Amino acid sequence: MVYGPLSLGEHVISGYRVKVASLQDGLSYARVSERGEVLTSARLVGGIGLTLAPIEPVAGPASNLVECIYVRLGVPVVVDDRVELTILAPVDYSVVAQRGNESQTVIDAFPEARLPYKLALYGPPTQGLICRFYTFTDTDTPGPGLAQVNVWIRNNTGNVARVRSIVLPLTHIRVFYKPGTWIARLSEVRVTLESSNVAKVDVDDNPPSADFDLSPDIISANVPRIAPFARESFTMLWGY
Repeated sequence: MVYGPLSLGEHVISGYRVKVASLQDGLSYARVSERGEVLTSARLVGGIGLTLAPIEPVAGPASNLVECIYVRLGVPVVVDDRVELTILAPVDYSVVAQRGNESQTVIDAFPEARLPYKLALYGPPTQGLICRFYTFTDTDTPGPGLAQVNVWIRNNTGNVARVRSIVLPLTHIRVFYKPGTWIARLSEVRVTLESSNVAKVDVDDNPPSADFDLSPDIISANVPRIAPFARESFTMLWGY
C-alpha cells in the first residue's frame, strides 16, 4: 500500500484489514481489527472514490483533545545565528471519500500502529496545550506514519541558544503527500527564538512542489482562511 486511490479488495494498513468492495450502486468500505471486529464501515453511493491520505495526528484515544505536535529533539541543537533542520513528525491515516476534485470528506482515520502513541502537555497544567508527542532522532527515516518537516531556526536572543523541542500548532499546519509513495510533508516552519524561553513559529503553507497533493484539512475545515495558503504564526511561550 501507498498513499493514493484505494483499489477494490482487501488491504492491510497499520495492522487493520481495510476492505473495499463493489456494490450495484457504488462501493462499500470497512476497517476490521485483527480480532475480526468491524471498527468503521460506510456505503458510498454513486461515482465516489476512496483515497488513502496522511492527515494531522488527531486520530486515536485523544482525537478531540490534541492541539499541537510536540517534537522533542533526541539531540538538542545549539544555535548561534541560524540553522536549517529536517525533522520528522507523526501523521495519521485518513480514508477520504471524494467525487473527482469537487468535494471530499474523511470517513475514517487511525494512527500508525508501529509508532508509540504518546501525549504530552506543553505548558502549565492550567494553560498548557495537549500535544501528540514524538521524539525525533537522527536515525529516524521517513515512511508510513511519519512526515518530513523543514525547520528554519533564527536566534534573536543575543546569546547562544539550545533548542530541545519544537511545537507545531495543528490549526496552522497543513499536510501534503506524493501519490503512489509513502512520502508526506508538513508545512515548512520558521522558528524565531525571541528570548530564553519564548519562540515564534511561522508556518508557510505553500506545497513542497507541484507533484504533491494537499491532504484534507480536518482541523480547520470549518474555519475560513484569509487565503488558500496563508502564512500564520504561533508562539511557544513555555520554552523550547
